[in-house]
Amino acid sequence: MIKTALTILLTLFSLNALANDFEEGFHAAEKGHYQKAIPLLKKAAKEGHSLAHVVLGLMYVNGKGVDKNFKEAFHWFEIAAHKKDPDGQYNLAKLYDKGQGVKKNTKEAAKWYELAAHQEVVDAQLRIGVMYQLGEGVKQSYTTANNWYELAAEKGDKDAQLMLGLAHWSGHGVKEDAVKGYMWAQIAANKGSQEAEKELSGMDIKITPAQKKDAVELAKKCTQHAFKHC
Repeated sequence: MIKTALTILLTLFSLNALANDFEEGFHAAEKGHYQKAIPLLKKAAKEGHSLAHVVLGLMYVNGKGVDKNFKEAFHWFEIAAHKKDPDGQYNLAKLYDKGQGVKKNTKEAAKWYELAAHQEVVDAQLRIGVMYQLGEGVKQSYTTANNWYELAAEKGDKDAQLMLGLAHWSGHGVKEDAVKGYMWAQIAANKGSQEAEKELSGMDIKITPAQKKDAVELAKKCTQHAFKHC
């Protein structure tokens, strides 16, 4: 019984020390004290802190306290990704997507984007939606693309809202619905999307005044309900 209690105490002490290394390193990096941050983050990473891997990767991507090095960034993101860290998965996908630090591989990019998307990373949901729409690294599917757009749109992503609006407007993967298409485009425009503004100008030529009135009203209601069940 004493041995078990001691083991628990040692484990808690180790986890607390690990957290302290990461937190101290992270806060140092936030303040721009990179030379202090790097050894602390590497220590936390060595002991298994997945977020430390992600932060180190981002430092190498952006050249913060180190020379910009995508291969080194890839190394850190890959470790985090295999630990099922969503930010690690997303950032690893971006490097595969852009061919930075590794040979461009849209199939691998799609794999990691989708894993991150399943863990609620909004940017990953948007990007994997685009990949399904275009058939990049995955089998082309408007339906699957729209499913991802909808998830990101419900979280308030204006680009996903526009993509979902265009899908409804054109009938790609969903039943063609001018009112719903205009509604989502209007929501995106209200959130500051200049691209949505341009699309609305084109839609205005084709939509009837009654349809536009309904769409604008639905956009208000959808926004009031935090973009859910629109």
